[in-house]
Parts: sequence; C-alpha cells; structure tokens
Amino acid sequence: MFLYLFPYKFTESFYKKHQIDILQKRLKTKVEIHDLSNILNKKWNRAFLEKGHKAAKVFNSIKEWKTYFYNIQKKEKKIYVVNLLNINSFNSILIHRLLNKSKVKILQFCSPEVCIDTTMEKKSFFKKIVRAFELLFMNPLRLIFVIKTFIYRKIINFLNYNDLYIFYAGKKKYIRPHLKSKRKKYINFNTQDYSNFLLNKRHRTYNKKNYIVFLDAPTPYFVGDKQLFKYKINYDTKKWYDNLNTFLKNIEKKFKSKVIIVPHPRVMKLRNPYYDKRFEVRTDIGATSKLVPNSKFVIAISSTTAVSYCVLNYKKILLIFNDQIKQKNPRVMSDLIYMSKVLKLNLININNYIKNKKLLFSLNKKVYEAYKFNYLTSKKVRNKLNVDIFNNILTN
Repeated sequence: MFLYLFPYKFTESFYKKHQIDILQKRLKTKVEIHDLSNILNKKWNRAFLEKGHKAAKVFNSIKEWKTYFYNIQKKEKKIYVVNLLNINSFNSILIHRLLNKSKVKILQFCSPEVCIDTTMEKKSFFKKIVRAFELLFMNPLRLIFVIKTFIYRKIINFLNYNDLYIFYAGKKKYIRPHLKSKRKKYINFNTQDYSNFLLNKRHRTYNKKNYIVFLDAPTPYFVGDKQLFKYKINYDTKKWYDNLNTFLKNIEKKFKSKVIIVPHPRVMKLRNPYYDKRFEVRTDIGATSKLVPNSKFVIAISSTTAVSYCVLNYKKILLIFNDQIKQKNPRVMSDLIYMSKVLKLNLININNYIKNKKLLFSLNKKVYEAYKFNYLTSKKVRNKLNVDIFNNILTN
C-alpha cells in the first residue's frame, strides 16, 4: 500500500500535480491520501481556496488518524508512507513518532524543485544572531516560528527510521533530508512538474501562437507562502496591480501579442478583481503546462517552480519585480536575483520600465539543460514517469 501524508488541504491541483489518477491506475498496489491539514495547522487552509478533493481522507485529530493508521497496519502486509509533512509543529512530531514506532517504509522527497540560494544557510554564527535581532524587532512572530521549527527538527533527529527511501531530483548536493535511518536508500526521481511534462509530451502538438504567458503569485491579493510562515508584509495592493496592469499592457503593445494571466494554483478558481478586464485569465487546472509550450515567451514575478515548464520547453523568460518587493520582501528579491543568475535572465523592475525600452531576451540551451539536470531530473530517469520509479521499488 502507498499512503500519502499531506500537510495541506488536498485540492484538485495537488491531485493533478502528484498524478494520483495515474498512480491509482498503474501502481501495483493500493493508493490512499490522508489530508492532515486540520491536525497540523488549520490556519493554513485559508491559503488553499479550492475545495478539498474527494480522493483524500480528511482527519481532524491525532487520535482519529492514529486509530485509522493502526487499523491499516493490521490489514496491509507492507506499507510505503509518502511523507510530505513539514516539521514545524508539535503534532508533526507526534505523527513522525508514530511512524517511527510502526516500522513502515518511509518515502521522503528532498528536492527543492527550484533553484534556491543557500548562502543564507552558510552565514556565520554572528550574522545569524544579527538576523535574529532584526526579526525580533521587525517580526517577532516570524522569529518564534523559526526557533520552534529549529527545535522540532532537532527533536526529529532522535528518531531513527527502520527503512528510509530518499527521493531526489537533480544533483544530490542540493538535497537536505531531515530524517535519519538505519537503512537509507537514495533514489533518483523527477520533480512532479517534470513527470507531468513527460506525461503531457506524449499527447502534445506544438503550434506556436501569438500570446505571452504571465505566471502570477498569490500575493498581495491572496495569502502567500510568506504570510503562512509568519512573514508580516503590508503591501499596497491597489498600487501593486496598477503597476502590473500598466506593464502588461505595454508588453502587449510592444510585442503585438495578447497576455494571458495564469494565477497561482492555490487561487486558480477565484477571481482577482484587480486584474484589468482586457486580460484573459486562465483558471483551468494545468493551465501552465498547456499554455507555456506554444507561447512566445513567459513573464514571472516570483521564483516559482512553474519556471521548470519554461526550461523544459525552451521558452524565453522575463523575470520581473517591483519597488514593494525590493523594499519589503528581501527574501523574495534574493530568490529572484539568484534565479536570474542561474538561468542568465533579465530581471526588470516594472516601476522603472519605460515602454519604449528595448527588452533583451536570452535563451541559453546549455544553461537550461544544466538547470534541468541540477534541479528537475537526472540522466538515469529522465525518460521515466514517477509511477514507473515507484513500481520498480515495489518489485525489487
């Protein structure tokens, strides 16, 4: 049996992203999804505005899940737990302890799925202390969250799992497994986006069309990742979208092509009233993978994992930011700068953009290939769907 433990509300987007329908058809064992969002952090559900998917079993207490999990162990001879849980709450520690006592086989995904600047982690102890004091005065809730997460991860280190499979996409040096095991096995894997790219590639027809894709972030109108993790950022929402709409209109005129907006998957089904009515907004699941291959180029305002579809389809990317990101969110700004360096992309401040200014695009296929094998897949499994990799484990 394959048992997915999910820390967030399990939505239609996650169902498609993790190819659950494919797993249920082709995996040589039963598949079950446990939505533990109400146990781990119910407040996070406000960021996932889609309805929960019927394929998931939703649990409301540790006791309820524990009873159900023990009953499964009595029925199933072999259980593989796909552990997608974050280690940032006390209930997460309790669940990990139960898993450790049960001696099930743990599957952990350890790849970042996108290029991440790790220089923050390598800072000296003194710089980390300075950063802690900055947080204390600027955002004490965030500091408390960081300290608690650090303590929880130290506690997790005392648990030693019987069997641990560490799945990683790209190069091993980029992974950071949080769990320990007596028998640790490293398995080459694909990111979910790469596996979906392979799946869709088989049925895709390439026909370049006259449109540009804009990949939006949830913020500032909707709740974003940073707010979930206790970042308090006061954006001027109206000003943000006024600047964005003006920029996108100028892009349409300059390239004589329409801009299609693809909202973040978490808010795909909801209307953002700040978008100018002239723009087409695609709210269908999987819009990114459908639109990117035939687009002229792609614009992104965050270091989103969706950039992988641009890399895999060899599409030019324009990374953008604004004054509010630069002034109020140094982490996002740092990630954008790092991605622009890794992929050798232009990074443009839309507040300073002049509509007649020439935009310099570059697409270096060698750089894109390096990104693919650093973060998305490996040469061993580049032609394999993730379900086939899972089946190899079951049969070996």
